[in-house]
Amino acid sequence: MTLAIPALRVVGATRRFGAITALAGIDLEARKGEMLTLLGPSGSGKTTLLKVIAGFEVPDEGEVFLAGRNVTLAPPARRDIGMVFQNYALFPHLTVAQNIGFPLEMRKVSRAERHRRVQEALELVELPEHGDRFPRELSGGQQQRVALARAVVFGPSLLLLDEPFGALDRKLREQMQLEVRRLQRRLKLTAVFVTHDQEEALILSDRIAVMEGGRLSQLGSPQDIHSRPANRFVAAFIGESNLFRARIVDGNHAELERGLRIALPEGAPGAGTDIALILRPERPRRLQGERADASLSGRVVDVVYLGETVKYRIEDEHGAQITVRWPYPAHDAPLALGEALTVGWDRNDMHWIPWS
Repeated sequence: MTLAIPALRVVGATRRFGAITALAGIDLEARKGEMLTLLGPSGSGKTTLLKVIAGFEVPDEGEVFLAGRNVTLAPPARRDIGMVFQNYALFPHLTVAQNIGFPLEMRKVSRAERHRRVQEALELVELPEHGDRFPRELSGGQQQRVALARAVVFGPSLLLLDEPFGALDRKLREQMQLEVRRLQRRLKLTAVFVTHDQEEALILSDRIAVMEGGRLSQLGSPQDIHSRPANRFVAAFIGESNLFRARIVDGNHAELERGLRIALPEGAPGAGTDIALILRPERPRRLQGERADASLSGRVVDVVYLGETVKYRIEDEHGAQITVRWPYPAHDAPLALGEALTVGWDRNDMHWIPWS
């Protein structure tokens, strides 16, 4: 059986700027038709990696392949890549139609064919009547749609999106996220999306590559990244977690720093090992007489209203704390500061990773 050639393959990509190593030997593949997100904080290397893929940066070491073709030294114009930037990068003196048609003009596509493809692209981004307008006459969201249409009008083999929604307000950003996902699936585009927003990454991605310090910390589906983080950095960066340092005391139990003894998830290592236990705030439940594999009794010390949910921080008499996040009660009042309760969870609601 012949293995499918990846749409994008990065092998050992290293990029240094003086004493700073922006990329430290990145290996990464994007499958044909998938949305792969590069996620990480500022300085993690995600934008440098995108520039290496696009051809704006040449790696000091390593190679870049598009559909099996080595493009490491090829200029951006020879890579058949569409790009969407945060600042839109539209030509202010050209109309919307002229902006969208510019990549086709550079490829010497005939005028009639250019007109046809531009109209198709305008229909695709739901701006069919805006071809004669100038960028300054459009809203931010409309300009981003034009930039997207220009990036896909020539049928690129790869679409790169560099934090394209950073300049938009929250409501419009959420709308554009769904729009880009719909467009990417409809056109069956392979896309690499750069963001520092973990919620955006979870919404958009088929897979997420979490980056830290120029290295790839974890690559996986949104569900894997969220539920089974590979290390403490990923656990802290993706979503919100209760992170406990624990020492395993026997095959079934671990002891936390403040003396709380809890049941271990399946597959934990042997006695004497220091581990981190990760528990998402949505997992614990309030116990009222029933038992659970692990529990904590204490009082509410913090209440944060979040619309559809409420976040509570609970502290026991020894100072051990846990954060829970539950749906806002439809009929009863939320818990009050100082209210006593016991919360519990099943052992396999937790995920363990090495402490180091």
